[in-house]
Amino acid sequence: MSRHGEPHEHGKHGASGELGETSRYVFSYEPLGEPEPEPGTGPADTTERDRRDAEVGAFLNHVAELGFEAGPKGLELRSVDVAARTCAFRQEREVDPRPPVRAPGEEPGGAVLLGSPSWAHLAHLVGELPFLFSFREYGPEGGPELCGVDAPTREWADVLVEHRGEQWRVRVALEGRERPVEFPGMEIGELFGEGDFRRFLLPGTTDVLDAGV
Repeated sequence: MSRHGEPHEHGKHGASGELGETSRYVFSYEPLGEPEPEPGTGPADTTERDRRDAEVGAFLNHVAELGFEAGPKGLELRSVDVAARTCAFRQEREVDPRPPVRAPGEEPGGAVLLGSPSWAHLAHLVGELPFLFSFREYGPEGGPELCGVDAPTREWADVLVEHRGEQWRVRVALEGRERPVEFPGMEIGELFGEGDFRRFLLPGTTDVLDAGV
């Protein structure tokens, strides 16, 4: 399916022929229509923001599932655009052979532990980001709005947010982590809500925050 009638593209961008260093795949997503509510049971108290949050949450969970399914094949998540409901994957030349490491009894798609490949940490990160919506009113400054994810390398990804009219990138390490990616939505929400996030500005940048998320 596609959003606003745009084609749902699964092909490789660029000319056909030998596979280059990476191949880029772009996907769009739109949830199926919900059934009509029964008379007297409509979502009268549901705000437009609540509906949007539910839609974005479903989209991000779907992207995370795709990330876990495609990662072992070398097809790794590259970016997520929340407003457009699109995501892009790249085909890596070398597949990371490591399987995701999980706690005993952990369900597939759940938290991944240290020693997992970067694509698994990234997929889990994306699936956890909807919790950020709960922090809009947190602290004196309020939490940010989620805009997307940019993962140009296996080493790290940036969570893209907007806070009080300013665009920020929150850096999340994917390789060489000292702890699992656990509650990134909460950590990012608290980071901005408490108001002292600028002290984590990465040297040499104007919008990248490295707070150890």
